[in-house]
Amino acid sequence: MKPHFWRPPVLSTERVTLRPFANEDAEPLFEYARNPNVTRFTLWDAHQTVADTNTFIRDYAVLRYMEGMPEPYAITLKPAPQPVGACGCFWAAEPHRTMELGYWIGEPFWGKGYVAEACRAVLGLAFAEFGPERMQARVIDGNAASGRVLEKLGFRYEGTLRRALLRRGRFEDVRMYSLTREEWGRDQKPEIT
Repeated sequence: MKPHFWRPPVLSTERVTLRPFANEDAEPLFEYARNPNVTRFTLWDAHQTVADTNTFIRDYAVLRYMEGMPEPYAITLKPAPQPVGACGCFWAAEPHRTMELGYWIGEPFWGKGYVAEACRAVLGLAFAEFGPERMQARVIDGNAASGRVLEKLGFRYEGTLRRALLRRGRFEDVRMYSLTREEWGRDQKPEIT
């Protein structure tokens, strides 16, 4: 457990800044988190009120930071400071050195490469600072765009877990992807600011 004030480092790419969430992010993030198109393939439901987004920041993000996880990062597009999505990595099975990557972004920013750019920076940090042997990602079947993001990052499709997830009253198939430390390459470093 990290001290209650610990936050992951800010990461920067050509078009994206990744930073820890702050309380003042609730209102701007709500504009995207309330869209059912955004949450169509997520484990969480569309936010109904700004209070839902506040709960995400206060109860989820802060607790993850206290665990020392680089998750969730606020995705901001330079030069604007407002978050338009989130991404990050957490331990799926620490004794087995397996982390999991997750991400989402507001609908106006789909198909522009921002998620892959943001995730590449987070993966660089995770492989350099946390030392996983394996990074995995789960994609609900039907979310082809998410699969393309992972393939751009070098992940390999491993197979489909049939009816592996009960979500919103329905069993879903889940596509598994992975990326090993060797595949990532040891010479890639994150840009920490």
